[in-house]
Parts: sequence; C-alpha cells; structure tokens
Amino acid sequence: MASHAHPRGLARRPRPARSHDAERAHRLRLIGLGALVGLAAVVGVVLALTSASGPTSTTASPAVVASVNSLLDGIPQSGTTLGQTGAPVTITEFGDLVCPVCAAFAAGPEADLIAAEVRPGHVQLVFRGLDTASSAANQSEYTNTQVAVRSAGLQNAAWYYILLAYAEQPQTVNGTPAEDTPYVTSGYLQQIAAQIHGLNLVRWQAGLTDQPLINAVNADAQAATQANVTGTPTIFVSGPKGTVRSSNSVPALADLQAMIRQVS
Repeated sequence: MASHAHPRGLARRPRPARSHDAERAHRLRLIGLGALVGLAAVVGVVLALTSASGPTSTTASPAVVASVNSLLDGIPQSGTTLGQTGAPVTITEFGDLVCPVCAAFAAGPEADLIAAEVRPGHVQLVFRGLDTASSAANQSEYTNTQVAVRSAGLQNAAWYYILLAYAEQPQTVNGTPAEDTPYVTSGYLQQIAAQIHGLNLVRWQAGLTDQPLINAVNADAQAATQANVTGTPTIFVSGPKGTVRSSNSVPALADLQAMIRQVS
C-alpha cells in the first residue's frame, strides 16, 4: 500500500489532480479507521467549526477535551513519553501537528493503541517532531508548536497537548486547505494549552523560550535524518528482538500489534 505520509520538503504546487473535496473525504475516511467512537465524532464537529471561521476564533468543544481526558487520564507521562516505565516495547511516532495524516492516525489507530496496549503497560509511546506539513505555510511556527508540546511535557502533559492539537486541527480555513494557510499563532497554541486541566499556563509560557526544549526539537530533526525519515507520521516499534518500521503511515491497530509481537 502506498504511503500517505507527508514527505518533508515536498513542493506544494502544483497540487495533485485529486480535488480538495475528494482529499477531504479521503482524510475523513482515514480518521474513521479504528477510531474510538467519541473522539472520532467530536473531531468532525471541530473540523466543521474551524472550516467556517478559522481555528483561532473557535471555542474548543468540551466533548473533545473529555474524550482526550478519558483516553489519557491515569497513564504516566514524562516529557514526550506516554506509558509505564519499563514497558517492554517502545513505539516512536515522528509527527507534525499540522499534518492531517498524523491527525488521522492519532484519532484512530493511535487512540486504539493507547487504550489497548499503552494503558495496560505493554507499550510506551514516544512523540518526536519532524517538519513536513508545516513547511507549506506554517514553517516559521514549526519550532514553536513542538516547543509548546515539550513545555507541556515539563508538567507531564505533553500527550494531552498532542492529542488536543490533532483533534482540533482544521482542514480548511476560510475555504483554503489549512496546510496552505499560516493559521498557527501564539494565541492558537495557547488556546490548546488552556484546555489541559491542571496545566499551569504561566509555567507553560515560560517554557516556550527554554533553550533545552528548542535543542530537543532540533535533536528530533537530526534523529529523523539519521533514520531516513522523510514523512509524517512515521512509526517505529522497538523491543527485545529489535526495531521494525511501519510501511503504512496509518497502520491499523492490528498492524501495530503484529509489529509489537515481532519485536517482543
């Protein structure tokens, strides 16, 4: 199956022959694959709202926040790692918070993975950043989005930030594909942070200029280059028997579980 991952540095024009309507329908089908019912439903609501007026003017749906909280509450977090220390398998996702295919993976297979494998302690999930979709229109904000995640991680809340950002990611802004619109602003990033229950916003804001966090973003880019990662999401599964890489950018839960067995 051909990869749907966003390739890094790909020229954005001319656009593919597939119409925007067909592209949007394709992405929504991906989001539906294996998604937890509540999260998939509220993603559709948020996308409908943001397509009309732009993401910075949209109030977050309480259902989105409730679904993310239900999925993550009680699971240990440290930095950008989700799951119990000592889990025998580690799954690493290279992602871009502006990437719609990453959002599809997060809403479907990744949500299923968290419920089935991370919560019971079988797997740790690690997020690393790579600038792919952001380079179309939001490249100047790419580092800021990634530092925003890591600043939340200083309060053990990175995965709340990641999943809220993916769930509320717009498809269009004023009729233009969101990837081609510079919609990421400091206000947009703060809106996401403000939805995380218990997050100290003053501490979070202070972390946005933290040099070690900026260095961590740069280290992710270097790691991606060394691993020949050119698209997002890219998934690595590591365990006692080695590391395997998904050939499909949106693997189903069954595919991920097969990879887990392969390295266990």
